[in-house]
Amino acid sequence: MDKDALQIIFSEYMKRFDELNDSTHAEYFKWIAAKKFKPAMDEALAAGTEDFVQKLNEARKVTSVLIDGGHTQPFYGLVKFAEREPETVREMFQSLFAEDGGDVKVKQDKIWDFISKSHALRDKYYYNSHLYTDTIHSVSAYMFLYDPDHNYLYKFSHGREFASLVEFGDDWGSGKDTKLNVFYRMCDQLVESIKQDSSFMEFNQTRYTRGLAAHEDMHPDLEKHILAFDIIYCTHTYGLGDEIDPPIGTPEQRKTALELFGKWQIAQENLNYLNEAKEYVISIYKPGITIHHVTYGDGVIQKNTDTQIEVSEYSGAPKAPVRYYGKHLSGARKAAYSFTQCPCA
Repeated sequence: MDKDALQIIFSEYMKRFDELNDSTHAEYFKWIAAKKFKPAMDEALAAGTEDFVQKLNEARKVTSVLIDGGHTQPFYGLVKFAEREPETVREMFQSLFAEDGGDVKVKQDKIWDFISKSHALRDKYYYNSHLYTDTIHSVSAYMFLYDPDHNYLYKFSHGREFASLVEFGDDWGSGKDTKLNVFYRMCDQLVESIKQDSSFMEFNQTRYTRGLAAHEDMHPDLEKHILAFDIIYCTHTYGLGDEIDPPIGTPEQRKTALELFGKWQIAQENLNYLNEAKEYVISIYKPGITIHHVTYGDGVIQKNTDTQIEVSEYSGAPKAPVRYYGKHLSGARKAAYSFTQCPCA
């Protein structure tokens, strides 16, 4: 991860903090949602069957626009499913929030299991409705808001742009091929960089005293996972990385380019050796020098260029000029050459 690029993003984040957290943008709502969500969900999960749908919908409202938006409303879809099968939805959330010991593979398995059951309910009551479709983003958001100190919120487009800007080269895929452990590794590296930057950490603490939200309404974010998501989100949404020169191509393309560059360097070195050998041959086999050919006898060099030696007046051959080409026989700089008659002489 490029530390210089991270510093640019951190600097822009601090510089624009008041703008990002004013009454118009109100990005502090993430800390408020994380503070209120767990108590609201615990209340819903503990409620009787007759009250579960209402309590679940109240928990949904706490999340604001983090999950449901204009084009997709997966959380509202779960509320609608709960109107038909409240206990099924309750059990889905209970399994999702179950202790996983920090094992990212277990987290991903839980997410896919939740999505599978959610899609089954969707197709049963609202067949193939895109509006109520859960994704790895929405389900990771349920986990993140419920326990932000042990989970990260996955958002593909935002994460991909951030990864490119800071040159995090590993690819976590997309859709069903998503490798959540790779995404978590990037977020872990971001959190580590945040915690190592004492000035940035001190500045971050001021959000609890300088913002529009009251301190008691905001999650303490002890592990800085909410902050990490906010940085990734704001980098994409507000262009915090606009001053960074983005690397060209995908990580795979850059890897291939480096391999090809290495091969080019080797070829360039070999070309330099060849040019040295040519210069050596030209310096030795000068026009007027007599050379001996095992078949044609003695001859006199008439011309010597980079590509050929022209010899005439062989003692045992016709008088017509005969051209010979050199063949490199050794890798040494002072290469040995033999001469083979050109068929077109």
